[in-house]
Parts: sequence; C-alpha cells; structure tokens
Amino acid sequence: MVSSIGQLERKHFMTKSELEKLEAGEWYQVDDPEVANRKLQAATLCQEFNSIPENEPAKQEAKAREIFGSASKNLIVHSRLNVDYGKNIHVGDNFLANYNLTVLDIAPVNIGNDVWIGPNTDIYTVNHPLIA
Repeated sequence: MVSSIGQLERKHFMTKSELEKLEAGEWYQVDDPEVANRKLQAATLCQEFNSIPENEPAKQEAKAREIFGSASKNLIVHSRLNVDYGKNIHVGDNFLANYNLTVLDIAPVNIGNDVWIGPNTDIYTVNHPLIA
C-alpha cells in the first residue's frame, strides 16, 4: 500500500500543467484557463499597440518592447501587430517590422541584427494535430 501511495504522489507531482506543456513544446489544451489568459494578455497589449498613431513612434517602440521578450537598439514596429504570446519573440539591433506583422510565437522566435520584415508577413511556430 505504501508503494502505491508513493507512486500516486510521484505521478501527481510529475503532472504538468497545460501551460508547462505549452512552454515545453508538447501538445497542450488551448482552452486551458492559464493558456487562454496568456493569449488574452498578449491580445490586449497588441490592441493597445495598434491604437497608437503612426506619428508617435516612441510610444510604438515602448509598447513593442513591452510585448516582445527582448529587443535591442533601434526597434521600429508599425501597426498592425498580432502575436500569440509576445514574450517568445526576441529581436536584435536595427529591427524593422513593416505593416501587418503576425507572429504566432508559441515557440521561441529569434531574429538577429539588421533585419527588416516586409508588410503582411506571418511567422508561425505552431501547428495543429494532423490526425484526429
């Protein structure tokens, strides 16, 4: 009986949350409350970013830095910006994203120095199960 309880306790402590599965690159339930909350926070920040007028680039830069996981010097991001999480996006020096960038950053997105991204660009790190 003791060994059964010990095994149950180990199993309980080894069970990952859906958010931990997401972060580990494993299959996860997208409708999990923690996962949904993370996406909602990113969507809210993107809505705030997209409401900043183009003639206020300093405000756009500050909000983009709040959304991204990291960004080096000379960050320019034009609206519209849409992300899944945001904190998995890391950009180097002299980064420019033209209009309508979508980054589905369930996994890390690392972009180096001196990169300019053209308009209407989508970057996906996520997929859906192909077998039901």
